[in-house]
Amino acid sequence: MYDLIFNDQNLGDTGSPKYFDSSEHLVPISAMDKRVVKPSGMFTIKLELGEFVQEHPDRNVYDASQGDGGFSLGGIPPEELTEALLRYLPQSRSTKYGNPIGREDVREAVFHNYYGFDAHTGLTPDNIIFGDGGRDMLQKWYQLIVSNANRCGDIVLVSAAPWGSYAQGTYINGINTLMAPGTPENGFKFTVEAIDVSLEFALADNRRISGIIFTSPDNPTGNYSSYDELINLIEYSVEKGITHILVDLIYQVVTDPEVGCYDVNKLYNALSKEAKQSVIFMDGLTKASGGSNLRNAHMVVGNDHWVHLLKGLATHTVLPNALGEAAALEIYGQENPTDHPWVKRVTDPTAQSRAFVRERFQKLGYKFICDQGYYAFINIWPYLRKAIPEGITIADGQGGQKNRIDTAEDLKTYLTTKCGVAIIHGTVFKQPHFIRFSYANDPVYTEGAIQRLHDSVTALE
Repeated sequence: MYDLIFNDQNLGDTGSPKYFDSSEHLVPISAMDKRVVKPSGMFTIKLELGEFVQEHPDRNVYDASQGDGGFSLGGIPPEELTEALLRYLPQSRSTKYGNPIGREDVREAVFHNYYGFDAHTGLTPDNIIFGDGGRDMLQKWYQLIVSNANRCGDIVLVSAAPWGSYAQGTYINGINTLMAPGTPENGFKFTVEAIDVSLEFALADNRRISGIIFTSPDNPTGNYSSYDELINLIEYSVEKGITHILVDLIYQVVTDPEVGCYDVNKLYNALSKEAKQSVIFMDGLTKASGGSNLRNAHMVVGNDHWVHLLKGLATHTVLPNALGEAAALEIYGQENPTDHPWVKRVTDPTAQSRAFVRERFQKLGYKFICDQGYYAFINIWPYLRKAIPEGITIADGQGGQKNRIDTAEDLKTYLTTKCGVAIIHGTVFKQPHFIRFSYANDPVYTEGAIQRLHDSVTALE
């Protein structure tokens, strides 16, 4: 026993169980048949190429599944990362806790060198919040919505072909994901008409759309929204009462040279006062530098109350990691971050591949979107309901084998395991007649991947 109590000390009722929160703030009991959030197949699809390698050890394989520049273009050499980390870490207490929203000099570098924010914005480096990659930033944004709404079951509106983690991250936090209407004719892009229809749909179901995500360049489609389109979508969402708007710019550096990055300073200054309080811009170095495993991203948050809430969430959840911040400081610390060698090693060959993808797929007669970023979204409808070449079968997903391509997932299995070219089937993005093709590669590699893809699908009967 410990002798810890003073004679005149009253600790209150510490001998009985009690909730940390007051009764009005307790999470209510609510029955819910919650589905399982399954691991993303995008992280395991590379393993399927192993089957092809075993059967054809002398043939090249082509991975056009994930846009992982660190894998496809080599990423950042370890000695350069080491030098950046040594420059970043202090000489003493180098492994102490860092700032939960990112070290001050890193946030200042992003504020001044990357965005060039002026005094008219009213922003300071304190409005930049760093996190452990894009998924971490998304999780914090979802948690912010739930915290502000004081309930579960609200809706985040996404495009008709959303990135998979948008829909899974919402659900983890008790938010429903609604896909706005969209058609192949407009590339599944967001429109104000789609927002209106979605609001009516939610109202009829007695639900509220509390958040909306605009992504440009888009994953998986590669769609790029103009400056005016983004302004219009943001302001219209605010006008319609959507209180949380996320503009995901994570691919904005991976564009054609004549397109370049958005002028976020100009974009922010053009917004109404209400929009500035509702919008958050998300960006990071992961895609542009091929630093997928560095896990570093940031948000620009104009709402000071939200900054305070996000600091609290960061303190109790995930903090920025030192290596990711070191890489961020290395890039954003330059006067022209997009000209950094780490960035150019990704953006230059990808831009060359993009031009080749557009020309080659058009010449071969495919229907596809290939705007910006590093994905092409390809309609593979003509290759469904076809027979696999004689003597070849694929797993049917139920322990047996089949010799037909009935779904985009079948096509993915056929291409990966039997043909040595990996893509992502569109079912992941709720568009089962499409596939996503990554061209974050050297143009020669991209040319080989396209030829292997074309030879494989045209061999179907």
